[in-house]
Amino acid sequence: MAANTITQRTLVGVGSDRNIYRLIHLVSVDGTEETDTVIYDNSTLVANVLKGSLKQVWLSGNSCTVRLEWDQSTDSIAFQGDPINGGHWDFRGFGGIVNPGATGATGDLVMTTGGLDTGDEFWLIIHIVQD
Repeated sequence: MAANTITQRTLVGVGSDRNIYRLIHLVSVDGTEETDTVIYDNSTLVANVLKGSLKQVWLSGNSCTVRLEWDQSTDSIAFQGDPINGGHWDFRGFGGIVNPGATGATGDLVMTTGGLDTGDEFWLIIHIVQD
């Protein structure tokens, strides 16, 4: 069964570091969409902190849409972009896209794609600061 190849790594931020940069690279093998794929696992990076904010996003690729949401009982949208237009979004000027920490909040950031075709590829870098 084919799916997508996703490579994730933390570029900056370990242990109790509250400034975290993550790189996510996705290659679509067969056009399968991603739904609520965890790209920032709060429990492995900053334990016992459920509120944070998305400060910056870098996105580049050849198609589809990428939606980022804070994981909770009803997910809360943090960002949506189109990799083909690429770019850098900086939310630091107003404090970032804050995790509302509603019912069922995990502190995780999840990714959902739309419009993936076989062979599509994108790179995503996120900068999160935990409060």
